[in-house]
Amino acid sequence: MTTTTKDSSRSAASALKRHWRAAGYSVSELVIVISIMGVLSGVTVGEFHQFLDGSKDALAAARLEMLNQALHSFAQHNQELVYTRQDRAAEDERIVLRVLQYRGPTEGTAAIGSPYLDPMYNPLTSSADTTYRLRWTGGLYELLKPQTPGTGLLMNFEGTDFKGPPRPLAPADMLGH
Repeated sequence: MTTTTKDSSRSAASALKRHWRAAGYSVSELVIVISIMGVLSGVTVGEFHQFLDGSKDALAAARLEMLNQALHSFAQHNQELVYTRQDRAAEDERIVLRVLQYRGPTEGTAAIGSPYLDPMYNPLTSSADTTYRLRWTGGLYELLKPQTPGTGLLMNFEGTDFKGPPRPLAPADMLGH
C-alpha cells in the first residue's frame, strides 16, 4: 500500500506540473502582446499631441478674447485706447496691460468699471517663435502662434502668470502724458 500512495502522489505532482505549464504564457506570446501594446501606445501618444495643441489654441484664443474685451470695456467707459505699436521688447504690450489693470488710488477717483482686467494677470514677455504670444497692434491684441516671428506677452498654459498685483502707476504716467 505504501507503493500505491507514492505512485498516486507522484502522479498528482506530475499533473500539477503539467497544469502550471499549461497555465503560463510562452516567451513568444509575451513578445507579441508587448509589441501590440507598444504600437497602440504610440498611436495614442500621437493623438494626444493633437488634442494638446488644440487645447493650447483654444486657451490662447480665450486669453486674447479676455484682453480685447477689456479694451472694449475701457473704450466704453473712457475713450478708445490707441497706443502706437513699438516693436521693442514688448514694452507697449505691458503698458496697455497696466492701463487696463489700473483702478485708481482712491474709490472716488477710480474709473467706472475699472479695473478692466484682472490685476493678478502678470505675464512675461517673449520673442521666441516656439511659443504663443499676444502682440499689441496699436488698437487691439493679436495672437502670434508658434513659427510666427514677433515679440509679445508670453502665453503660459500652467496659470502661473496670475501671480500678484502689478506695481501701481497712473495711466497718464504709463502712456507718457
